[in-house]
Amino acid sequence: MLVALVVALLGTLIWLAGRYEAARVQGQLELDAAEAVGELRSGMSRNVQSLQTLQVNDPSPNAWAIDASSILREHRELVRLEWRDESLRVRAFVDTPFQPELFERMGRVTAQTDVQQACVAALRLSGPAYAPSYFLPTTNGMGQELMEMCLPLVSGGRRVGYLVATYSLQGLLDELAARLPLRNHEVSLTEGDGTRLAVWGAQRRGSRVFSAQQLLDLPGGTTLVFKLNSWRQAPDFFPNVLTALVAAMTLALILILVLLANDMRRRHRAERDLADALAFRKAMEDSLVTGLRARDLRG
Repeated sequence: MLVALVVALLGTLIWLAGRYEAARVQGQLELDAAEAVGELRSGMSRNVQSLQTLQVNDPSPNAWAIDASSILREHRELVRLEWRDESLRVRAFVDTPFQPELFERMGRVTAQTDVQQACVAALRLSGPAYAPSYFLPTTNGMGQELMEMCLPLVSGGRRVGYLVATYSLQGLLDELAARLPLRNHEVSLTEGDGTRLAVWGAQRRGSRVFSAQQLLDLPGGTTLVFKLNSWRQAPDFFPNVLTALVAAMTLALILILVLLANDMRRRHRAERDLADALAFRKAMEDSLVTGLRARDLRG
């Protein structure tokens, strides 16, 4: 019964240690997801500040295009910049040099509704606003999920137009992975129903997956779900060194108990045989009717 109790306690200890290790990994993953979402927000805010500098000193369309091209070379998550007037007519635009043929197949017709939606929200918020993402097919038979951001331009207290920036969701994840250590994770941006819009990182094999989600709320009413997955191999029987040490000491204790029990059984058997022999000799001595006499060689 004692051995069974010790084994039960040891199994409970190992189970609790496994639960603790899983909770620790999940907690760290939640912190990583929160940090990644914070970095995404910070990066997009820095992009807004960079885009606001394009309108300094009332530039001409040619000068604006030169500065916009420089921003696109530095920020690969941006695939297009447009300077539009109050009626949302394009005054100047620049495409990213890394994907120059992105809009050749569909043009900007499909994005017009999203641009209008984002600019209406931006005018209401007096700041940047984002439209829901949309899928843009490309000439190579593939496609990308894009998202429009509109920033109202104000000069002397009067609205003079809009600046429209087109984000690539895949580019956002690529830039995020370059800034944060996410090699062992799969990162994705999804819609509220779980539809994947962009994924970074190869799916890793493992018997257990840990997952963390964070909402990415953007001005204008657009909400994306940031998801972080981490695949782990089958957990070891002993989750950590302390548990292994306690288990080893417990097993040693059980072994000592078994050896001690065997020694006690041998001791009891020897004592029982000795008692039987003494009882037999005493019975023989008590049953003698004659005496015994011993002499030495001198008589």
